[in-house]
Amino acid sequence: MKNTNKFLLIIGVLVIVLVGYLIYTSFAPTLPSQEVGFGINPPFGNVSSKIVIVEFSDFQCPACKAGEPVVDRIMKEYNGSIVLYYRNLPLTQIHQYSYQAAEAAEAAKEQGKFWEYHKILFNNSPLLDKDSLIKYAQETGLNITQFTISLNSGKFDSSIDQDISDAKNLGVQGTPTFFINDQIVLGADYNKMKQIIDSELAK
Repeated sequence: MKNTNKFLLIIGVLVIVLVGYLIYTSFAPTLPSQEVGFGINPPFGNVSSKIVIVEFSDFQCPACKAGEPVVDRIMKEYNGSIVLYYRNLPLTQIHQYSYQAAEAAEAAKEQGKFWEYHKILFNNSPLLDKDSLIKYAQETGLNITQFTISLNSGKFDSSIDQDISDAKNLGVQGTPTFFINDQIVLGADYNKMKQIIDSELAK
């Protein structure tokens, strides 16, 4: 009887451990099984840096907007030792203007003002209707005729859709998601990002 109880106890512990492991692996972020691409947007920072950050983000996402000061802080603290690439992941199911804002950012990129326009979009989000996008283009000093034609053309859809597809293949499920030298960080978590960067720089 005593041996039977001991056996059942061991089985019970094993079951609890197994269930805990399954729950953890269901929710814990995993490393991508493939190299994270940079997309088509221009880099921000030193392209020869040892540290490469790829951000999947949505211009209408409140968490992405709230995370911008963290990204700015990281870029300033590691100035010269880091490069950032922005990739579009508009969550169109919940953010009405997110895809349109991504198209507008690409239209600004055509005129060499991607990062300037990127900043204005986040500063003014969630006001991202078409009239607002054109207003921000004016504030950025863009050629409005060229910008408007590009914005309405649909010619950026394939590149934006490629970003979305790549995010899905990498297992990205929310924004913002960062890959720092291919290590995943969910949300703009300063401490986690700094920990990975310091570790990579120490190698």
